[in-house]
Amino acid sequence: MAQQRLKQQETVPENLKRIMLEQVDRAFDRLSSKTGSKDRAIHEGRVCFKKLRAMLRLVRFEIGEETFKQENAFYRDAGRELAALRDTAVVADTLKKLVEDFAEYYAATDLKWLRKQLMKSRIGRRVDRKEVLQRVARTVESSRERVKSFPLNVDSFSAVGPGLQSVYSKGRKCFEEARREPLAESLHELRKQVKHLSYQIAVLNPIWPRMLEAHEFELQRLSDYLSEDHDLVLLKTSVFEHANLLSQLEDGEGLIEIIGLRREQLQKKAIALGARLYAEEPEGFVARFQTYWQEWRPDRVEGLDLDADGSQVAGSSVESSGEKASAMGEAGD
Repeated sequence: MAQQRLKQQETVPENLKRIMLEQVDRAFDRLSSKTGSKDRAIHEGRVCFKKLRAMLRLVRFEIGEETFKQENAFYRDAGRELAALRDTAVVADTLKKLVEDFAEYYAATDLKWLRKQLMKSRIGRRVDRKEVLQRVARTVESSRERVKSFPLNVDSFSAVGPGLQSVYSKGRKCFEEARREPLAESLHELRKQVKHLSYQIAVLNPIWPRMLEAHEFELQRLSDYLSEDHDLVLLKTSVFEHANLLSQLEDGEGLIEIIGLRREQLQKKAIALGARLYAEEPEGFVARFQTYWQEWRPDRVEGLDLDADGSQVAGSSVESSGEKASAMGEAGD
């Protein structure tokens, strides 16, 4: 984890490019490896792409909207190729966990039988995973030179402040939407924003390690609740797609009920934790990080006055990005 963080002896541009290049190289190494678990390679490759997309959001105001859109779409599409290899395995594993957690409410042997049937279905649809992994590995390797040429020049907090605040602000809005109406779509969108913020805080960890390790831990807990909820949505969808299997269960409706019960439990925990993590106003949130930065690296701080969405206001020491932010919208997110 330490290599994914800022180093005090490096300039901000050096730090940011190093961290992104490490993720590109890690993704390539995992996906092109001829040994080891393919499932593990898929998981680690997807994590690398998510971290790269979080980094792109951190430097969005530095690299410009056109570059951001292109690179974000590039890593998003690479991640989707890997996701297509993953979902059926996740469905079976989610059902296994449900068996363990709800054995007292439902016939475990019944659920174990269903899991076996879903695994057989997965095997029947399996594509050549090796070919896909090699193709994605070659694709991601091609992005290395582009990362090296990113126009990162500002050696101060203002290189990352607007991007950090923009991600926090969007996550806060997603949380409010999910709290008002916890639909699968709103919870999934919140989950993505929580992951972006968690990865960004991991990068910024050295500016106050103990404080930010605790913050990252709580964000990861929230992400875990939302991820399990998302996996249960996939399980429910898969079960309905295999209606013939559901009809063979002694209590098919009972399975749907315990999926709903577990989702209710997870959502209650997620809302309670999210309310604390997104309690601050965005401008206060980023101002706090700027203060941490100033104590960590007082020689590389510029005044940064930001609006609630992460846009700089008049008088900031860096070119105002308020107009950019309003023009860019959320395209490519």
